[in-house]
Amino acid sequence: MKLRPITVTAFLIILLNSLAFGGSDANASYAGAYLRMGLGARATAMGNSGVALPRDGFAVYYNPAGIPLLSRRTVALSYSFLTLDRQMYYTGVTVPVHPTAGVGVGWLHAGIKNIEGRTSTGLPDEIYATGEDVFILSFANAFHRRLSFGLNFKILRQQLVDLTATGLGFDFGILLVPLKELQLGVQFKDIGANYTWNTQKLFDEKGSNYREAFPQTLKIGLAFMRGNDFNFVGDLEISDKHARQAHFGAEYNYHDLAFLRMGMNNRNLTFGAGLAYGFLLDTDTQLDYCLVVGAVGEGITHVFSWQFRF
Repeated sequence: MKLRPITVTAFLIILLNSLAFGGSDANASYAGAYLRMGLGARATAMGNSGVALPRDGFAVYYNPAGIPLLSRRTVALSYSFLTLDRQMYYTGVTVPVHPTAGVGVGWLHAGIKNIEGRTSTGLPDEIYATGEDVFILSFANAFHRRLSFGLNFKILRQQLVDLTATGLGFDFGILLVPLKELQLGVQFKDIGANYTWNTQKLFDEKGSNYREAFPQTLKIGLAFMRGNDFNFVGDLEISDKHARQAHFGAEYNYHDLAFLRMGMNNRNLTFGAGLAYGFLLDTDTQLDYCLVVGAVGEGITHVFSWQFRF
């Protein structure tokens, strides 16, 4: 029986909204929030859905199990223009290793600048900044043409004025392709991730060591593809902090040259577009843009990403 794209899309949107109804972003107040914001303009424009459709340079972030399915080496760059003096940018490389494996490496930074300090009397003091970084090493293997597994090893770091915290974490991903037009993805995100702080530098003998744990998240996603011109993706996200979110979106592909996208990221609308073209010799490139309508008072986020395949 052939799947009808409009019927399937409508059903999946209703299902994901029903499962996430009443869910909230309870994860936002915990450490590592920047690792849950989404990455790259393509997946972000489709509602931050990418667990089941990780066949691009941002597979390191969304699901490392997609790396062996890439046909070419890919360099991925992304920059997010955020409100409130926040910034986030990424650079990464993914390399398929024939016949069945793939590796990747990525660096993601997020931070806030222009924080005005005050003295005890309320007078302006220094200008401060804070930032977080994660270095990701990925390895994946396709044990069958329809099934692959991937693992991320993450080195975490946060700088807060004169204090520095470090930590480690892991992601584990699965990608299943039961049908040519259907993909299923699973990601266990931030397994064991935490920051370890030492405040003795700031408070002398009153300081101490303590750990700040990240929420551990399970993401289950699916992607429905009709030929080369239409993709629908959806993710359901559940964390050990009792947070529940749904992400879904769609992409229209015009002859692999131009792309239009729309989605819903936990009830925040997302829109985007992309353009693919030849670059140099055997190198192709794709430039993508995304607009995220944030919550009330948060403003609009603009995301740009650029990928090179060679």
